[in-house]
Amino acid sequence: MFSTTQQIKLREAFRADCQALITRFELSYNTHFQNFCELWREMQFVLVFAYHPSEVYLLTFCEDALSVTKQFLVNATNLKERIAALYLMYSVYYKMPTKQLKFRMTLSDWNCLMELRSQVNKEDFLDANYIICKLIVDHAFHFCIADNVYGMENYFGKRAEKPTLDIKVMPEVKELAEPEKLLSTISKLSKIYEEKKNILYDTDGDSLQLYNATMIDDVIDNIRKVQTDTDIKDDTAQSNKPTSALNEGGQKNQKRRTRKEIVLAKIGRAFNDGLESESEEDQDVDVILSSESSSDTELPFKKF
Repeated sequence: MFSTTQQIKLREAFRADCQALITRFELSYNTHFQNFCELWREMQFVLVFAYHPSEVYLLTFCEDALSVTKQFLVNATNLKERIAALYLMYSVYYKMPTKQLKFRMTLSDWNCLMELRSQVNKEDFLDANYIICKLIVDHAFHFCIADNVYGMENYFGKRAEKPTLDIKVMPEVKELAEPEKLLSTISKLSKIYEEKKNILYDTDGDSLQLYNATMIDDVIDNIRKVQTDTDIKDDTAQSNKPTSALNEGGQKNQKRRTRKEIVLAKIGRAFNDGLESESEEDQDVDVILSSESSSDTELPFKKF
């Protein structure tokens, strides 16, 4: 698990990588997006989203990445640097492994973006103009009053304590493991291949360890094991669920007992017998009303 200090170091390392990419783009020969893509691939920049310890920390990093790339756009000192920052925003937004995050845009940030759009439109930088329009059409911006969310804790930190989701085998994968299906056929062919290979190899009976004939059987066993474990968890969860009828009955009895104790505390325990008879009468009334309700449901005009 990452600490706050490690998260800050990761953000600063990402900022340094972004600065290196933008600097290389500024020193290049043109402002086309294709040129930026070549630099992106040379630096293997997409790996910034790999090897995070959990989904929560990955989402937190993506949130920081959007904020950092936007700051490069806002703080740029010349047109080419600002175009490079725009390309970086576009690439990070569409390459990050989640679509639930957006750029937080204040009024000053939006004015800066609109100023850039006017410049690239005037200078006929078609790539940059298209990217700005695409980000707007795809609703990549979340308009707000501040760059950061102010609160007692990070939004994604609330998800850290949630249990991981159960893995369920997709129906298509489960069907492949059924008898006479694809995986079973491959398993049979593997065993036939192993036998023919042993016959043709040599007279000593040693087997060439170039292919594992039982590999497909292991895959089938693992698929069935995962599905069985998931079914057991589902059955256990269903059996542990209390029925709504029992819950409602328990709540009614609890309310009656609470009301009885309050009344006895005020008037004394001498009236306990009277309250018990009143409780029995209430129960009788409930039974009568429920029976009348069921009868009225069957014959709505019976009471007339």
